[in-house]
Amino acid sequence: MKNKSSISVYSEIENLKEVIVHRPGNELLFVSPTNMQKFLFSAIIELSEAQKEHDNFVKKLKENGVKVVYVKDLFNQTIKNVNQKTLDSFFNEFIKESKISNQKYQKILFNFLKKTKKENIFEKIVTGISTKELKINKENDILLTDPMPNMYFTRDSFTCIGNSLTINNMKYYVRQRETLIYDFIFSNHPDYKNCTKYIDRNISYPIEGGDIFIINKDILMIGISERTSKDAILKIAKKIKDQNHSFKKIICVNVPKMSNLMHLDTWLTMVDYDKFIYSPNILKELKFFEINLENKIIKSKWINSSLKDMLEKMIGKKVTLIPVAGNYSKLSVDIETHFDATNFLTIKPGVVIGYDRNKKTINELKKNGIKVIAFSGNQLSLGMGSARCMSMPIYRKK
Repeated sequence: MKNKSSISVYSEIENLKEVIVHRPGNELLFVSPTNMQKFLFSAIIELSEAQKEHDNFVKKLKENGVKVVYVKDLFNQTIKNVNQKTLDSFFNEFIKESKISNQKYQKILFNFLKKTKKENIFEKIVTGISTKELKINKENDILLTDPMPNMYFTRDSFTCIGNSLTINNMKYYVRQRETLIYDFIFSNHPDYKNCTKYIDRNISYPIEGGDIFIINKDILMIGISERTSKDAILKIAKKIKDQNHSFKKIICVNVPKMSNLMHLDTWLTMVDYDKFIYSPNILKELKFFEINLENKIIKSKWINSSLKDMLEKMIGKKVTLIPVAGNYSKLSVDIETHFDATNFLTIKPGVVIGYDRNKKTINELKKNGIKVIAFSGNQLSLGMGSARCMSMPIYRKK
């Protein structure tokens, strides 16, 4: 059995040893032209190709010494270790958050879940459950519970910070039940149920993992974005201070309100001890705030700084800023930013993994001494996220 210290993430770049992912499944089959916006997609994904791409992503992680853990496996391990009362409570919360107002349907769905084989429950709740499957209406087959097509972006719903974690409050309804799954896992899995949580999914303000960077053991950097509020960051700051963890400061930065820049990691990522990749689209709009966790009262202070100066202040050395698409046109910057050219996952200092479609950015990374492990993500990228979005590090070797 693992213990609390098995969660250890004090860096964005140190050797990645264990990561949690979700292989895209049948939930993607329910994304259509009429609901793409609701499900936060830019296009319809071809599932079999997306699965091949994700399998190749996982294969490359394993080839580089990373242990890959699937959410489904964690869920199934958890469900075997809980009593019926706990499981019933999970079912009831899932039904409630699926917004089923008809009490008859609620009861039918509860009984359906209770009779479902435990190894099939995860797929049912993630894919969506239809009226035909529940034998409610054999002629009009519609989904009674929505699918969770964003589930393969494991970065956002929970975050490992140091030896602790956050169960995040997702801004949009379509993603909120994802955190119900992670809350169930991290509250009941025998390896993780004793982990400290800085916040849980019931926090009053939205926050998502794509906005959270662990720069080093002293400093966190968190984006104030369309999906993460400053109030949520202040809540986390207070929890970290109260629990006397190593972190001393949180640097907040506003994320420009653009459709393809929903999180901090869609325009900035740390790729080496002193190197960051960024999208030039954002430099004129940045504002920084500092939260000093060593002060008696938790509050934020505005700081007038450039991105480069702020990053150098955080890491204590000169930094190299590597622009998306290098010195090519603004059109190239816009296109490669749209396809998450900053969203590489750093698996060790100076080694990153991400989509091969961002060729100009890859060339720029290589020119700056970064090794790039590229894989095809032409379908996966249509969900608006790359390797960092599709992974949640749970252990990085110091």
